[in-house]
Amino acid sequence: MSELAKPEIEVIITVAQDRRAHLKQLASELQSKGFKVTNTMEGLGMISGMAATDNFEQFRNVDGVAAVEAAGTVQLPPPDYEIQ
Repeated sequence: MSELAKPEIEVIITVAQDRRAHLKQLASELQSKGFKVTNTMEGLGMISGMAATDNFEQFRNVDGVAAVEAAGTVQLPPPDYEIQ
């Protein structure tokens, strides 16, 4: 029986301060470990992408990764919404 693919979620990876100059190389290394890079934010020192939560630990072990977090969403009320 084949194993079902794990669902992927949006992930934000924060790059260590001393590795920010090498952000693109770090993104390539993460891709080789299964991270699907969607954006590199050099000014923020972050890489966004898609990955299964099972892979988070392996990403955390990459030299230069400061944090691996599931991306959150924010829902703002409409402009005409009554303030409580």
